[in-house]
Amino acid sequence: MSVSLQQLKPITEDVSLDEITIGNSKFKDDVWDLTPYMEDVNIRKNKKKVDFSYIESEDMKFTVKQYAYHRLGEVKPRTVFTKINGRLPRFIEFCSKNNISSFTEVTKKIFLDYVNWLKEDYEINQGKNLSRKAGYKATLIVQNIIKKGQTKDWKVSQISFDDVSANKLWEPQKGRKQRKTKPIPKDVFNQILDSAVNGDSSFLTRAGIIIQSQTGLRISEVLSIEEGCIKNTSEDNDYMEMIISKTENEPVKHKVFVNDLVKKTVKELEEYTKDLREESGLKKLFLYKYGKIRPLKGQKFNENRIKTFVKQNDIRGKDGELYPIHTHQFRATFVRELIKQGVSIGHIKKHFNHVSIEMTDHYLSLEQDEIKDKFGELVLDPDSKIAGKRADEIEQTLQEEFKGKTEEEIDRLIEDLSKTMSFNPLPTGVCLYDFRRGNCTDGNGCFMYNCSNYVTEVTFYPVLKKELELIEKKMSRFKELDRERDWQRQKLKYDHLKPLVEDLEEKMDMVDLKDLKGELDEETYNRLEAKINGKEGAN
Repeated sequence: MSVSLQQLKPITEDVSLDEITIGNSKFKDDVWDLTPYMEDVNIRKNKKKVDFSYIESEDMKFTVKQYAYHRLGEVKPRTVFTKINGRLPRFIEFCSKNNISSFTEVTKKIFLDYVNWLKEDYEINQGKNLSRKAGYKATLIVQNIIKKGQTKDWKVSQISFDDVSANKLWEPQKGRKQRKTKPIPKDVFNQILDSAVNGDSSFLTRAGIIIQSQTGLRISEVLSIEEGCIKNTSEDNDYMEMIISKTENEPVKHKVFVNDLVKKTVKELEEYTKDLREESGLKKLFLYKYGKIRPLKGQKFNENRIKTFVKQNDIRGKDGELYPIHTHQFRATFVRELIKQGVSIGHIKKHFNHVSIEMTDHYLSLEQDEIKDKFGELVLDPDSKIAGKRADEIEQTLQEEFKGKTEEEIDRLIEDLSKTMSFNPLPTGVCLYDFRRGNCTDGNGCFMYNCSNYVTEVTFYPVLKKELELIEKKMSRFKELDRERDWQRQKLKYDHLKPLVEDLEEKMDMVDLKDLKGELDEETYNRLEAKINGKEGAN
């Protein structure tokens, strides 16, 4: 568990440092044993102790202890360990070499000298490579200690970091490789889910995949569920409760609605690990025995289990290679499906609140750019099958842009394009009109399916097909009632919609059709199946 400020005695002039206890230690100790605050048995014992003994200057040591004590009231103890014993030692070494014994001596020049030492001398003298990211973190910890000390009246200098901040000096984002979490392709996702539901792989692995794919939760959240986590609301809706610990404060309980597949899986999981829970006294459901009984961790799930699952079930991408999956892709896929259902770009977060019984800040934090990326993939991806007045123009332009480029270059191009475009979701597609230019001059033109800004995609086919059938029925009824004007209105809409539906049918293949099977009536499914098979046979 993490420590709250209420648990730590404030340091004031009238409080003796001997009275201040941190975990199993006193403030004056050179090593703080934080074991009482770190219950996780998988954390090594040496990482549960913050060691200040490497700081020779008592003046500097006291300031660092003040900072560590303060941060323990804000973040997890392990984070404090990382900052004090992982990032600060470089600065202490620099100070020792330059006879600096107090943070009050750290002027702007000394701070810049330290950064230059990291960038140049450290690599030469120590024979180690220092990454931009590591240099940034080793600089940031010093900056944070001094800035916090300035507000707390600690013994630190009064330098300003406005023009010499760690971010400006290192620009860590330039050295960071963009890691874009892509949704799982539909055919691959179907293979994964089918293998998880019906396969013979490890049950714990299959259970984790099923629950994550159906809820969009992080793998760490899925693995945190405990016995009795499935509950029922007064309105007879089932939900699952778990602990979310990805927070700088206390872990919080979080609840999400679940479907029958998740309920069934959790029930089987409770039975599967019943003996392990009784033997260990643990309540978590994802338990395994390797020497001793342990809770399954997200890192192990990603590094070993899911890769083994893909190999055992021979799950391959369109390139024929084993699909390189990461669990966070289930989250991105979940978001993609919400978008395809026409969830408003301005209300995507509200949708997640809708499936949550209570609001937390730790379930899903989608930035506008992230959502634009998802819409960009829906419309701009080379495998997208779109229809609309601008569909051919968009596809031809993209084919030229994508020609000769690697998959990584295509991803980067889509991301860049999505940032320059406007994606406004509709119940049956996407509007590309940028409302920053003012109100849409076509009014409700997109609902007439004749607006040049309207683009739809093959996953919207069932909705569009039903809309077309509904229009046909209205036209027939208006014809019988001799309501010519109403018939003409429907006929205009029909004339615009029918080509879109036919265009999507032409672009559909068997993978698309199988994905849509549950949304199509049997007659339509059989007709499209015969059409696709005939087309593929002719090819």
